[in-house]
Amino acid sequence: MSFERELIARVQAGEEAAREELVREHAPMVFRLISRFFRYREDVEDLAQDVFLKVFRGIDQVRPDENFPGWLRVVTVNTCYDALRRIQRRSAAIDVYGRLEIEERSTPPAEPESFGRARAAVESLGPKFRIPFLLKEVEDLSVAEIADAMGITQTNVKVRLLRARRKLAALLGDDDGSRHKALAGRRTHEL
Repeated sequence: MSFERELIARVQAGEEAAREELVREHAPMVFRLISRFFRYREDVEDLAQDVFLKVFRGIDQVRPDENFPGWLRVVTVNTCYDALRRIQRRSAAIDVYGRLEIEERSTPPAEPESFGRARAAVESLGPKFRIPFLLKEVEDLSVAEIADAMGITQTNVKVRLLRARRKLAALLGDDDGSRHKALAGRRTHEL
């Protein structure tokens, strides 16, 4: 922990090598979190860059004795949440005004049909439900950690998780919840 305090102090002092070291140290966690919400590598890389730009813009506000990885997680989740809301607004505008131009994207790898259905169901959840669901079921964060990362109460997190699970069960055609239990019990890095 003293290494991290020293590193943050060096970054705050404007040391370029310390910035690079901070990115190297925390980029895997940032990329992993972002990839839970976005499938395309280009999107993940762009958002990771946004996260670190925000971190360096606000680095003077960080006290070296605070939980930097927790703060970085909050910045990452909020950046993803903002991006998902922009996408949702864009989709609504396309529905109203029609498509102007279709962007070329790389094709995601083929996946088993059941996994593809589960992924599509999770992606169909709005950000309000998708973010806490992925943080809980994939990242294995506690309700308290999710509440801190999203800036909402623990009760609100629990309600959103319950609603997300119900929506997924309905989307996957699972009235008794058995498919959800299998999905939730999996906790793989693939979702």
